[in-house]
Amino acid sequence: MIDVAPGHYRTDAIRCWGTVVITALGGRGSVVIDGAAEYNFQAEGHMTLRGLVLRNWHKTGRALGVVGGTAVVEDCEFLAKSGHAVTAWGGSELFLQRSTVREGAVVYSDAAGLVEGSEVIGSSLCGVTLQNGSRVSVRNTRVQGAAEHGILVAAGVNALIEQCRVEETGMAGIMVQEHAQAAVRASEVHRSTQCGLVVRDSGQADVQGLLVADAAVDGVWCTSSGTLSATRMTVRDARSNGASVDEGATATLTDCDVVRAGAYGILAADGGRAALVRGAVSESDIGVGVTGDGSLIMNGSLVARSGRFGIAVDAGARVVLQGCRITDTDGPGILTAQGSHVEIRDLVAEGNKAEDQRDVPPAGTDAPVQDSEAGTAEAGTAAPAPAGPAGAETPATPVTPATAGEVDALLAELDAMVGLREVKDEIRKLVKFLRVAEQRRAAGLPEGPVIGRHMVFSGSPGTGKTTVARVYGRLLAALGVVSGGHFTEVSRADLVGSHLGETTAMTTAVFNRARGGVLFIDEAYTLSRRFGSGADFGQEAIDTLVKLLEDHRDEVVVVFAGYSAEMREFLSANPGLQSRISRTIEFEDYSPDELVAIFERLAGQYGFLLAEPTRTALAAHFQQARRTETFGNGREARRIFEAALEQQALRLADREDTPSAEELVLLLPEDLDGVVDRGLGARFAEARDSGQLDTILGELSAMVGLEDIKTEIRDLTDLIVTTRRRREAGLPSDPMPSHLIFSGPPGTGKTTVARLYGSLLAALGVLARGQVVEVSRGDLVGQFVGSTALRTAEQFERARGGVLFIDEAYTLSRPGGTGADFGQEAVDTLVKLMEDHRDEVVVIAAGYTDEMTAFLDVNPGLASRFSATVGFPAYSGEELVTILARHAERSGFQTPDATLQAVRAQIDADPERFAQGNAREVRKLFDEVKSAHARRIAALERTGREATLDDLRVLLPEDATARATGPR
Repeated sequence: MIDVAPGHYRTDAIRCWGTVVITALGGRGSVVIDGAAEYNFQAEGHMTLRGLVLRNWHKTGRALGVVGGTAVVEDCEFLAKSGHAVTAWGGSELFLQRSTVREGAVVYSDAAGLVEGSEVIGSSLCGVTLQNGSRVSVRNTRVQGAAEHGILVAAGVNALIEQCRVEETGMAGIMVQEHAQAAVRASEVHRSTQCGLVVRDSGQADVQGLLVADAAVDGVWCTSSGTLSATRMTVRDARSNGASVDEGATATLTDCDVVRAGAYGILAADGGRAALVRGAVSESDIGVGVTGDGSLIMNGSLVARSGRFGIAVDAGARVVLQGCRITDTDGPGILTAQGSHVEIRDLVAEGNKAEDQRDVPPAGTDAPVQDSEAGTAEAGTAAPAPAGPAGAETPATPVTPATAGEVDALLAELDAMVGLREVKDEIRKLVKFLRVAEQRRAAGLPEGPVIGRHMVFSGSPGTGKTTVARVYGRLLAALGVVSGGHFTEVSRADLVGSHLGETTAMTTAVFNRARGGVLFIDEAYTLSRRFGSGADFGQEAIDTLVKLLEDHRDEVVVVFAGYSAEMREFLSANPGLQSRISRTIEFEDYSPDELVAIFERLAGQYGFLLAEPTRTALAAHFQQARRTETFGNGREARRIFEAALEQQALRLADREDTPSAEELVLLLPEDLDGVVDRGLGARFAEARDSGQLDTILGELSAMVGLEDIKTEIRDLTDLIVTTRRRREAGLPSDPMPSHLIFSGPPGTGKTTVARLYGSLLAALGVLARGQVVEVSRGDLVGQFVGSTALRTAEQFERARGGVLFIDEAYTLSRPGGTGADFGQEAVDTLVKLMEDHRDEVVVIAAGYTDEMTAFLDVNPGLASRFSATVGFPAYSGEELVTILARHAERSGFQTPDATLQAVRAQIDADPERFAQGNAREVRKLFDEVKSAHARRIAALERTGREATLDDLRVLLPEDATARATGPR
C-alpha cells in the first residue's frame, strides 16, 4: 500500500509483479508523475492506481502498460506523446474507471476488462482500440476528437459498447471489422469525418438504441461481408447515405429511422442485402435505392417526403415490398429499371408528385452513386430517370430465377473455398434437384414433391458453416426458391427471453426478419439445454420454430449449426423438428495442409508471401495441434496469421535500416515465435537465460531440507535437456511429465517449491511465462449449477503459460455444507481442461498426504493426469532451528549458538505445536523472539543506558525463553 503526497514527481520505468495499491493522498489530480522511459508503470501482477496523473514523454512510450497481470485504475489521468497512453495485452485485465485519457489511446490486445465512466480526448490514433480476441465492455464513456476511429473493434474481439458518446472523429465513429463482434447499446455517434458506424470484413454488430448524427459520409456503412442487426436506431443528417449495404454484407434494420440523408436514405448495392422492418425513411434525396445485384426487403415501413424518388431499383437488383407506404415524394414514388426483380404486396402510395415509373431503360440515368469511403458523388446508373407515365396500378412482379451463369458463379465461389469436399457435393446435389424442378415447372409438368430445404450444419468451430450458409442462401435466391436471399444470423440470446411468452415473441420477430432469406441459428443445441437453476425457455423457442417452419415453409430456409454430437441431441428436442429438416451436412475439421492453405490465402489477400521454412513450420504446428471440440480450425489459422503480422512488424521496427519492399511482405519463421506452440508446447526451446536457470537452482539448493525434492527437480531439468537433444538428433522422445501432486503437512515448502518450479520451466523455455496462480476451493467452486465450471475455467485461463497451484485440493471432494456441493463439478472441469491444455498449464494439487490419496479417487481420469506425487516430509527440529536462523539473518539479526539452543529447547518443549514440522509456526516463533528482544531493549533504555549496536542486532537466549511468559 503506497500513499503518495501531493506533488510533481519524475520517475524511471516501474514494474509491478506483485500486489500493490498506489493512491494520491490529495485526491484526483494531486499527484503528477512524469516519465520519459518506455513506460511509467507496467503491471505484471495486481496493481491498483487511484487519483494519479501519469504523463509519458517517450516517443514510443506508454503511461501505463498491463502485461499478463491485472490493473484497476480509478480517478486517474493519462497522457502519452507516443499516442498509446494505456495498453493491456498478453492475457491481462484492465479496469479503467472514472478516468481521463488525453492525447492518447486506450488499447486492449488479447486482454479483458472494462472502461467505464471515463473520457478519451484528442487521441492521435483511435480513441479506444479493442483487438486480437479481447473481451471488453466500454460503458458510459465519451470519446472525442480521435484522429482515426473513435472506437475500433477488430480481430475476433467480443465487445459491449453501452451508453457511450463518440464525437468529432477523424475516421469512423465506431468501426467493427475482421470477424469481431460488438453489441452497441443506447449510444450516440456525432460529427464523424467519415462514416458514423462501419461494419466490415465479416465483423458483426448488434445495435440497439443508437443515434448517428451529422456524419460527413454515410451514417452507417455495412460492407465486405459484414453483418448488422439494428433495432431502434436513428440516423439523421448524413451528408451521403443514411445506411449503405454493399459487397456481400447483410443489414437488418428493425424499428429504425433515417432522416435527411444527402443521397440515399438506405442503399443496397453490389451484393449487399438489406431488410427494413417497421422502419421509416424521410426527407432524403432518394428514399431507398437498390443497385447492382443488391437486394432489399421492406416490411411494414414508411418512405416519406423524399426528394427525387421514393424507391429506385436498378437492373439486376431485387426488392420485396410488403405492407409499406410511400408518401409525399417530390418525384415518382417508385422507379424501377428494366431487368430489376420487384415483388410488391399491400403497397400504399399517396401524395407523390409524379406517377410511378416501371421497367425504365437504363440509358439516360442520372442518379448519384455514392462512394462510401471518399464521400464523393458522380453520375451513374444507380437509379433510372423517369421515362414517361406508367399505369396507376401496382402489379406484383414475382422474383424470377436467375440465369445459369449466376448460379454457376456462386457454385464457383463455393468451390474456391479450401477443403469441404463433401459439403460442396451435398450443395451441388441440391442445386441440381432444384434446377430440374424449375425445368419441369417451365415445361408445364408437375413439379413433384417439394424437397426440404432446412438443414443442419454440424461440425467444429471455424469449419466454414456460416460462410457456406451465406452462399447457400444466395444460391436459393438465384434459383428463385426464396425471394431475397438475405442472411440473418442469430444465437440463443436472440431467441430466448427471461419470462413466459417473451421467447415466442422474440423467436417470431427473428423469423419474420428472415422471411425471404436464410435464418442461420448458431449453436442451436443450446436451445435444448437448461441454463441456471430457474425456468428455461429454450424449448419454447424450439416449439415456436417448428410451428413457424410449417406455417411459412416456402418463405424461409433455416440452417441449424453446432457441434456434431450436440446437434444429434438437439434434433430429438421436438418430435416435429427432425421431420422438417431434410439433411444434415457434416463439416469435417480442416487437415493440416488445408489450414496452411487458408493461412496462405489470407496472406495473399493482404499482399504477403510465405518463406518456405515458414510454410514448413506452420504445417508442423497444425500437425501437432490438439483437435479438441473447441479447436478453431479456420479461425485458428486467421488468429495465427494476424499474430504473425504483428510479430513481423515488431521484428522490422527494431531494425536500424529501412526494410526493402520484399522484406516488408515476407513472413519468416521467426514471425511465428510465440504465436504457435504457445504455453508449455512440445518445442523445448533453448533455455532463455542460463544465468536465470542457475539462480533458480541456487534458490532451490538453499532451501532447508527437502533433499529428495531437490533431487527430483534436478532430475527433471536433466530430462528436459536430454529430451531436447534427442529431438534435435531426430530420435523419438516421450512427452515431459507436467502435472504434479505435492503431498505433506502445511508449512513444509510446497508453495515456495511450486513458484520455483514455474520459474524453472519458464527459464528452460518450456513455459511461456511461468507465473504461479494460487487458488483454493473458494476460488473454484460456485453456489449454483454452472457457476463452478465458469469459475474453474477462469482461474485456469489466468494460469495459461504458467502453474495453477491448488492448495488443499482435497477439499474439492468434500461437501462444503449441508446443501448441494459443486466441488465434484470443479474436479470434472479440471480433468477436461488439463487434457485439453496439457501443453499450456502445469497443475499442482497440494494437501495432506492421506487426503490427497482420497482426492485422486473422486474422478476416474484424475490420477492419470498427474505424472508424479512429490512427498514433502515434516521438518526435523534441527531444520526448524535452521529456518529460524535464516529468518533472523535476513532481518539483520545475529543468533549465537546459545540462542539457537534455547530456540531448540522451545521447539522440543511444545511438541503439539511443532509436531508436524511446520515452518509457518517457526515464523511465528521468530516474531515472538523479536518482540521479546524489543521489550528487552526498551527496558534497558528506560534505565538510562543507550543500547549499543550489538544490543540491537544480537538475539540472546533470554529472548527465546521470554516469550513463554507471555500469551502465544
